[in-house]
Amino acid sequence: MFRCALRSLKRYGNTEDSRAYFRKMAERCRPPLEEEELGSIWRSANKYYRKIADQPGYVPPALYNAENPESWDAPIPLSKCRTAAFPIDALPKDIADYAEAVAESTQTPIDMAGVIALSMLSVCLQGKYRVQGKADWSEPLNTYVLAIAPPSERKSAVQHLMLKPVNEYEVNYNRQNAGRFESSKMQKRVLERRQKALEEQVAKGKASPEEMERIAQEVADFREEQPLQLYVDDVTTEKLVSVISANQGRAALISSEGGIFDTLAGIYTKNVNIDVMLKGYSGDPIRVDRVGRESESIMNPALTILLMAQPRVISDVLSNATFRGRGLTARFLYCMPDSFVGSRKHKSNPIPDEAYRRYELLLTNLLDDEYPDKPDTITLSEGADSLLTAFAEEVEPKLIKEYAEFADWAGKLVGNTLRIAGLLCRAEMYIGHDFLETPPPLVVQGGTMEKAISLGRYFLSHAQAAFSALPEDAMTANAGKILKMIAERGLKEFDRRTAMRFCRTFKTVAEIQPVLDFLEDYGYIAAQPSKASGNGRPPLPRYTVNPLTDFCPFVTVSSQP
Repeated sequence: MFRCALRSLKRYGNTEDSRAYFRKMAERCRPPLEEEELGSIWRSANKYYRKIADQPGYVPPALYNAENPESWDAPIPLSKCRTAAFPIDALPKDIADYAEAVAESTQTPIDMAGVIALSMLSVCLQGKYRVQGKADWSEPLNTYVLAIAPPSERKSAVQHLMLKPVNEYEVNYNRQNAGRFESSKMQKRVLERRQKALEEQVAKGKASPEEMERIAQEVADFREEQPLQLYVDDVTTEKLVSVISANQGRAALISSEGGIFDTLAGIYTKNVNIDVMLKGYSGDPIRVDRVGRESESIMNPALTILLMAQPRVISDVLSNATFRGRGLTARFLYCMPDSFVGSRKHKSNPIPDEAYRRYELLLTNLLDDEYPDKPDTITLSEGADSLLTAFAEEVEPKLIKEYAEFADWAGKLVGNTLRIAGLLCRAEMYIGHDFLETPPPLVVQGGTMEKAISLGRYFLSHAQAAFSALPEDAMTANAGKILKMIAERGLKEFDRRTAMRFCRTFKTVAEIQPVLDFLEDYGYIAAQPSKASGNGRPPLPRYTVNPLTDFCPFVTVSSQP
């Protein structure tokens, strides 16, 4: 529906005809969309349309629809928003070296390994520290990260390698403490039997109520020790609440797919509560009361999320009025790496053992930090405070104009940057790989804050691309395929059958016609008027190619003689 709204705006402008066309297309939706969601889609399309209208060479609908346009104008560029390169030097050296080795081995963009590394720091440190930005403002160290990449980009392979130390730590910890977990279960059963026996004694008058209160308090105070579970994958929101509760308020959701969004959107059930995702980010109390089940109350939840999903999934997420309206999409740090498909080496360099050992040692050290009753506080040095203040004052005025389209996300940028600074500060706290037994108070220095801000600017660039350009990524890619076909064959005009013959990506008319309409809207081609003669089938529409089109970005020049 977003594309439908945008198409009507480009063809008719922001007019009654445009809205009528959009409404007519909305009637085909099954199930029907609510008025609130339709309104949200229409407003988002209007914002995006204004960006198109500001492009050099854009032809307004009134002029474009004129019967005899005098001349061609340059088409609107199909280029995507430029995204920043991942600042790998901002990560601690042991993490950066391993991330680069993973990227080389898997032949993937460094972005993937880099953002996963940040999530791993969150898994290790959430619930243990808070970072203080001002006297009355502090942030937890959990983060929500969303990496967006098409299929065949080796997302699962990168995730597996970056999670390896965390998985091994969990397995080893549970193996070493298996006896303690079983002993805890036994103690619980003994307490429950004593409680039951005492109840019978009190009922018979053979024990005092004071004894009953004492054993009741012992049962209430007892906390059964559970095996370590650092993260979950395929999970419902109800189960996620239970996992957080069982882990003393901490959990992580890590997946190489975006299936959780289908669950949150209510595909499998209409009664889906996204509160756990919202409150798990900010640390607000979670209280759940269900019929037939014990109530759960979590005072200071800490949830880390790492998802790696395809562009189609994220496009649906960002256009979901509920997710956007309640602030779920604003909580994620977005990563949209460039694709390496088509240029990957088969014989890549393997990951050096030393690089993995240092990465594993660092994460193990962070995981070994005990969970305090109250998170320790990380403070800012004067230099770090000045840098964060300058960054906040730079971002704030831009929320009205430059970042207006995603102001909900940009409004959380400074807070997320502060969280990243806290993660980097703790990860950097060792000397020559000999970890300190009694570390000094943690203070974010100016250099660490500079690194955090560079990461914040990276995520800002990618969020801007995600919120503004993502809905048409697939259409842009398909349009590029047709333009490449036109350029390679030197076509001046063509019909739909010709396009399907030489561009085998499109199997049906329903697949290719929207792309041809898209290219026509952007001024690359123009449909020639045609009239049916006689009673036979009307001729296929023919398209004239805009002679002002620059085909260089769509043609691959061979280096072979």
